[in-house]
Amino acid sequence: MNYNKITMKNLPESVRPYERLMKYGASSLSDAELIAILLKSGTKDENVIDVAKRVLLSSVGNYSGLGNLMYMDYPDFIKINGIGKVKAITLLASVELGRRIALDKKESSVNFYEPSTVADYFMDEMAPYEVEYFYMLLLDVSNKLIAKINISKGTVSETVASPRECMKEALRYGAVNIILMHNHPSGNPTPSAADILMTEKMKRASELLDINLLDHIIIGSKCYVSMKQEGLID
Repeated sequence: MNYNKITMKNLPESVRPYERLMKYGASSLSDAELIAILLKSGTKDENVIDVAKRVLLSSVGNYSGLGNLMYMDYPDFIKINGIGKVKAITLLASVELGRRIALDKKESSVNFYEPSTVADYFMDEMAPYEVEYFYMLLLDVSNKLIAKINISKGTVSETVASPRECMKEALRYGAVNIILMHNHPSGNPTPSAADILMTEKMKRASELLDINLLDHIIIGSKCYVSMKQEGLID
């Protein structure tokens, strides 16, 4: 046996995830077994399934288990013993693919015109963020989502969004309507003076290009503010 690294081949054949998947199908595997397939190998002290179980036991904020993986970033993964650069990148890519598949199924039928619809759709994703993320939703003429663009990632207290960069993305995707959206890590979604000023700049820039700025939605802790509903966008 290779004592420097316990690989999948070192496991009894009856518990090897590869063989179990081929024989019984992916749906028959546990969460740990599926993660083990991505990791491929364990450490000198643990087999790959044990490492996978520790990945599931790791937590970020108030989250843990399989659902926690969507809130973990590269530094969170490499803190786990047995997870290096390649494994962390593999896990991040896999989680992102799963998220995109899930969103793709929903987005084709969702109309993003109503602020409550937008907030409900993205609340679970954005509320746990510990710094500000600024997104722009690019919509077609029927307010169906074309793309969600991450414009910037800020500090704990602020983010920076350039009207020029936002409009470049809107034109590149052929968007007819746009919605701005960002989170407040404090949990209080009340627009700041900087939020209002930036929205005014975005409104002027979009009007010059005949693109409709429908709203700017700020996500807080289980709550949101629509600047359109507050009368801050004409």
